[in-house]
Amino acid sequence: MGMIKSALKTGIVVKVVDVVRREAAKPENQRKIREFIDRARNEATKPENQRKAREMVSKFSNRTGKTRRMP
Repeated sequence: MGMIKSALKTGIVVKVVDVVRREAAKPENQRKIREFIDRARNEATKPENQRKAREMVSKFSNRTGKTRRMP
């Protein structure tokens, strides 16, 4: 039974990858992807978003720094 489940899961993953590849190859989807990346880059370059990102990284690094210290 385990082999059948594994084969079924593998088949589903292969099909999903095939669909994603096919959709990503379409020119209209490539255009949409480029537009999305451009919008994300524009948002990332805004000073207020850079400040927010630095604050968030600082919070996470402080958290992980505290847990890594030895008493």
